[in-house]
Amino acid sequence: ESNSKTVVHQSVSKSVQPGDSVSLNCTIHTETCAGEHSVYWFRHGSGKSHPGIIYSIGDRSDQCENSSEAESSTQSCVYNLPKRNLSLSDAGTYYCAVASCGEILFGNGTKLVIDHK
Repeated sequence: ESNSKTVVHQSVSKSVQPGDSVSLNCTIHTETCAGEHSVYWFRHGSGKSHPGIIYSIGDRSDQCENSSEAESSTQSCVYNLPKRNLSLSDAGTYYCAVASCGEILFGNGTKLVIDHK
């Protein structure tokens, strides 16, 4: 059973136009192993049978902020996945995964919709 208190949060969806740029974010709230985690991004597209890793961020603590409350040891980290000049093939659900304290936690995924009106 897990005793770490780490939460991974992602936006539910983003809708953009072809050619636009977007920054998908993954927010991590953790009370343990502060700064000791790695972040990975996966994409599950419409025609793909298995999600593939597309980006990884190794142990990065410079994007983390400690809570301002003196009693709290909570740390919040925001990781971004920039996507530029989007095309219809970029549509899909993007998941971030956080390896922390010997566990891997997945976000619920952000659905990227390319609106080609």
